[in-house]
Amino acid sequence: DSLGSPDVFCLQEIRVRRGDRAALHSPLGALPGYTAAACLADDPRNVTFRGGRMYGVATFVKDRFGGVENEEVAWDREGRVLFTSFEGLTFVNVYAVNGTSKPYFNVDGELEGTRHDYKRRFIDRLAEECQLRQRKGGDLVLVGDWNISRSKLDVTPRLRTEEPHASARAAFNEELMPRLDLVDAFRELHPGARKYTWRNRVVRSGKDAARVDYALVPRSMMSRVISADILEEAPFMHKSDHAPITLEFERA
Repeated sequence: DSLGSPDVFCLQEIRVRRGDRAALHSPLGALPGYTAAACLADDPRNVTFRGGRMYGVATFVKDRFGGVENEEVAWDREGRVLFTSFEGLTFVNVYAVNGTSKPYFNVDGELEGTRHDYKRRFIDRLAEECQLRQRKGGDLVLVGDWNISRSKLDVTPRLRTEEPHASARAAFNEELMPRLDLVDAFRELHPGARKYTWRNRVVRSGKDAARVDYALVPRSMMSRVISADILEEAPFMHKSDHAPITLEFERA
């Protein structure tokens, strides 16, 4: 098809209950020639939408790669992070928290601030997990929906600079990325481009849009990146309000 045949294919917000194996089997077996794994929500206090069918990520890897290992993290009960490793490379499939004023409950059922607060904790915890894996060697590629616009260039009509959005943006730009020495592949290759990965489907003018989906790569790896793009044309978005992003790079 027009997307070609990627070696790795990451999906976010697949909305399958952890216990619904029948519903999970269909999407995971939908691509011949790929092996897939999923991380799903298992949080009865914070994930109640449609009976727990919310969030969730799935990663597909071509069968020709051997020794693929998938790993979830114990603190993520919302199905937001999946580490997939093979041949010295790790893909981190991320569906980051969308901060709201709704309450967040910890594993003991205790109120722990709002989802804005949890959004910043999520970024910090993810950075810690990635640092542990960086110490073991190999390249980490973080890809997914981050629910953050990095700069004015990434949003229309305006960047939300008020709190708590400013703090979440700072946690992403000034903490997670430097801490892991990551760069935004698309922005590195297209420093002045205005392309968006999310569009408000209610606003028909297209003037409510943002770039919130990123492929983040180690700075040392950027010299091997061939292309990074956003497929924002209508056929690629289909019925989604998000556009696919692509990343092509040479192996070390």
